[in-house]
Amino acid sequence: MKTCPNGHPVPDNAVFCTTCGARMPAASPGYGQPAQGQPYVYADQAPPNQGYQQPPYQQAPPYQQPPYGSPQGGMPLTGFRGEVRSPGMVILLSIITCGIYALFWLYSVSKEINNVLGYEATKPQYTFFGLLCFIFTLLLWSQVDDALIEIDRRRGIISSKKFLTWIVLSVLLGIGGFVMMYDVQSRLNALYEGRF
Repeated sequence: MKTCPNGHPVPDNAVFCTTCGARMPAASPGYGQPAQGQPYVYADQAPPNQGYQQPPYQQAPPYQQPPYGSPQGGMPLTGFRGEVRSPGMVILLSIITCGIYALFWLYSVSKEINNVLGYEATKPQYTFFGLLCFIFTLLLWSQVDDALIEIDRRRGIISSKKFLTWIVLSVLLGIGGFVMMYDVQSRLNALYEGRF
């Protein structure tokens, strides 16, 4: 086993470091010894007669990082448990009340998601701004979707964004809001009841 210029252990036949991606020297005569006739070069010195040397490869950030402004490091969920509601009843009450219950439900769910995560991932006040300008409702749907992905990530569940599906179903069939309500409430119920 030899070490890369940055000090990571590397197999003897490796050309690049498997940890940091640094190029391994072509031939190393001894462990930590300079080749005969060549002066020892320290890590922070560039060898003579060499131009600019590109810095070593740095690994890309992990896929699906938490949204900007959220705490890093995989904080656990707060343990908050919201109200378990029947997704079908949420849709039915929204239809019966001509959308008034949907506004109340979206506001409540946004607050519950913030309490579960321990920080403000969604803006519940966008529910009421959405009455004046529908783009705020779409922004809130997107925030709820991102927050649910973050909750699933912290629980060890891989999930995908559903926001675009909700938008397409809203435009083409007019049922995107109902699909969103059913999906969000089902995922929250699974969280509150401890199911996966």
